[in-house]
Amino acid sequence: MTDMKRFTFFLLALCGIQIFPQITITKDFTFGNNSIFETSFDPNQTILSNNTIILPDHSILQIVSVINNDYILKLSPSGNLDPGFGNNGRLALGVNNFVNAVVQGDKIIVYFGPKSLDHSNYLDSKIVRLHSNGSLDITFGNNGVLNEITESTHPQALSVLVLQDLSLVVTNSAETYPKKFTMNGELDTSFGNNGEINYSYHFPIGQFSNGKIATCNVNSLSSSLFSFFDLNSLSSNTVLDLNNYSCHQNNGFPIQNKTNNSTRITSDGMAYSVFEYQNYPLPDFSRLIVMRDGQLDSSFNGAGFITSQNDEQFLDASSANSLFLTLNQKANQQSLTAYSASGVSLKINNQSEFSLSSGNEIEMKDNYILVNSIVPDANQNLVKMKIEKFIMVDERLSVANNSLKNITVENPVKDFLRISNAENADRFEIYDMQGRMILACKTPENMNTANLTKGLYLLKIYFKSGEHFSQKIIKN
Repeated sequence: MTDMKRFTFFLLALCGIQIFPQITITKDFTFGNNSIFETSFDPNQTILSNNTIILPDHSILQIVSVINNDYILKLSPSGNLDPGFGNNGRLALGVNNFVNAVVQGDKIIVYFGPKSLDHSNYLDSKIVRLHSNGSLDITFGNNGVLNEITESTHPQALSVLVLQDLSLVVTNSAETYPKKFTMNGELDTSFGNNGEINYSYHFPIGQFSNGKIATCNVNSLSSSLFSFFDLNSLSSNTVLDLNNYSCHQNNGFPIQNKTNNSTRITSDGMAYSVFEYQNYPLPDFSRLIVMRDGQLDSSFNGAGFITSQNDEQFLDASSANSLFLTLNQKANQQSLTAYSASGVSLKINNQSEFSLSSGNEIEMKDNYILVNSIVPDANQNLVKMKIEKFIMVDERLSVANNSLKNITVENPVKDFLRISNAENADRFEIYDMQGRMILACKTPENMNTANLTKGLYLLKIYFKSGEHFSQKIIKN
């Protein structure tokens, strides 16, 4: 072996922990038809929008709006239409101004914005609750329907938030205060001002595990005004106007033309938004902006945001397990990029990005990704929708933390996990390769793996420091 070859081998051996991809993404060929579920609608109708909701049991609701009809599709975790839902997996909602749907325990809340007389019987905003099989739940509201009169003619002037106790916060226009309803659709007159939440900021986007509610002002496309409040202390709140921060500036100058493409929260107090900026003669670009505990999170990339390349658009972003994925488009090509919780760019399959054939929206859940798309048919009509599923493995190891580098796992596993150098671990979890959690325990000695079927699994170890360790394991 020459000196140069010896030196190269030494470097690979020394740095071996770093040459593997930090994030691995592969197609889940057990889902749908070789990782894809695809379906078509009326060839004379155009799909206007579709979005994905992942249920606790990993089944999937697909919310689809077309020009003259709206649908909810329910898929099993394996990516096939659920024959026990609606009409063989499809529920047609009729010609209504369908806005969106949310999940309330094992129920489905569907809400409609205002419609004019000549289009529908739903003249004003209405909220409907369905059983998990798609049938109307007549125990909700008035025989399954909660009528919400709205002063606004804007079709998106309705928002429904399901709280931790399954009660509802409903906002029906920018001119009125939100209202709180019981889980069964009755106005909670014991709360606030006869059920009204006297708080100036509307359109709640979610509730954190500490009970606080995040809201976003969606009266304009910029949607840069956020607020965070506690239902039990409405006078104690935090208002965050991103227009006052560097995330909406370029070289110190405010950016005027901006669009909020997506806003989400996580249970631990984080909110994040994807903004698109179009300010000629500047090249178009996008930013992922991260907020935590009611403030711009300066620990994320040192500024609270990351910026796309020139003429690259962030279409969507999703977060899970201390990881961000952004769905990007440049020219006609979509791709995924990955970032750590601190905003550090991560490699996917040892590349800077993961190319996709299409994509409009992404959803992350445990260890898998769903990419949701509206795709053209052979005649370039937008009448087809597609969901593609990918398995994601986070293979990051903290090279700065010897306690993580020194962890050893007996592999293949036997009847119990045998792990060394993980004394400071907070919990242990095992997932199958479809992303479903199989086992969870505080100590590996109590995690009985004897009944696991033969195959490949993912072990995740979470530490009190906030770090985590992942490794594929085999059960023979």
